[in-house]
Amino acid sequence: MNLSVGGMAPKLKLILVLVAAAAALTVTLVSSAPAGAESGGTSTTSGGSGDGGKYQHMWRRASRHNKRWARRTAECESGKNPDAIGGGGKYRGAFQFTRSTWHNAPKTPGGDPIDYGFRTQGVVAIALKRHEGTSAWPNCG
Repeated sequence: MNLSVGGMAPKLKLILVLVAAAAALTVTLVSSAPAGAESGGTSTTSGGSGDGGKYQHMWRRASRHNKRWARRTAECESGKNPDAIGGGGKYRGAFQFTRSTWHNAPKTPGGDPIDYGFRTQGVVAIALKRHEGTSAWPNCG
């Protein structure tokens, strides 16, 4: 075995440096996760793209009727969990959006619904219901 001065082979030192760098990157990524992503879905604001104020405002402006519909539908779909994933990953968020539905819905901020809180998902669901009815939620809408 050919050891260098520090008692470690150069390849082993390189591996340790790479492992340390990967650990540092993981810590950085976890600490910058979107709001609500690590909290089990208790956040009521959006995360991700910094549009919380916009979606908070739209949620406040929604009618009581639409908010009640959104809460009932989300409760039926996911237990009102904005981080819910169902159908082997096909359905995502409190309203169990498919990725296609989420990306094509009016008012969508894009990305993945589980990157956003309940109110942002609710705004998108209400806008989708207004444009297309409740067909996206055949059992709960």
